[in-house]
Amino acid sequence: MPEKKVAQNKPHFSKKEAIKFGFEVAKKNILFFVKVFIIVVLFSGFSSSLRIIAAPQRQPFLYIILYLIIFVINLVIGIGLIKITLEFVDGKKPKLSQLFYYKPIVRYILASLINGIIVFVGLLLLIIPGIILAVRLQYATYLIIDKNLGPIEAIKTSWRITRGNTWNLFFFGIILGLINILGILCLLVGLFITVPLGMVATTFVYRKLLLQSKAA
Repeated sequence: MPEKKVAQNKPHFSKKEAIKFGFEVAKKNILFFVKVFIIVVLFSGFSSSLRIIAAPQRQPFLYIILYLIIFVINLVIGIGLIKITLEFVDGKKPKLSQLFYYKPIVRYILASLINGIIVFVGLLLLIIPGIILAVRLQYATYLIIDKNLGPIEAIKTSWRITRGNTWNLFFFGIILGLINILGILCLLVGLFITVPLGMVATTFVYRKLLLQSKAA
């Protein structure tokens, strides 16, 4: 009996519900996401131009400085995208300025590095353990941005809230990948819907699992 109760209280989510929610948010806020996409693409093009101008062979010091600046800005944008999707999932209206949300960047970097090492070690162990670790720890950075947790605590919490959902999350990621392929096939225009759909749906699942794990 106790085992049955634990199974019933195990955090879970519906892939269909998450994708439907992501689609609705992406559809209703397509102009906002187009603006985000333009900013990201413009910065990407600017970064590529800087790398060409400051070739490592001719100006190695300048190249390293520019590379570090670009690396940090990319991290900030990554944090900002998660922040924006959290706002949408919580029923709020995010601002474009939140794309450059940088406050937890140090903890974000540390968690990403620790995650990377753990997953790499897992991949060395016949690949499958690495996939499992990557799936289970994917929400560590979300917890840092959303709940202001430290890197180790965020990793532990991500492991806890994804318990029992490894393969559900794995196949959910595959489905989102296939949806993005459909976006590419639609002359790339479909990506304006499929990319934000995937980001919001992933954050929706995070919020669902987190809330259920607290209630359990």
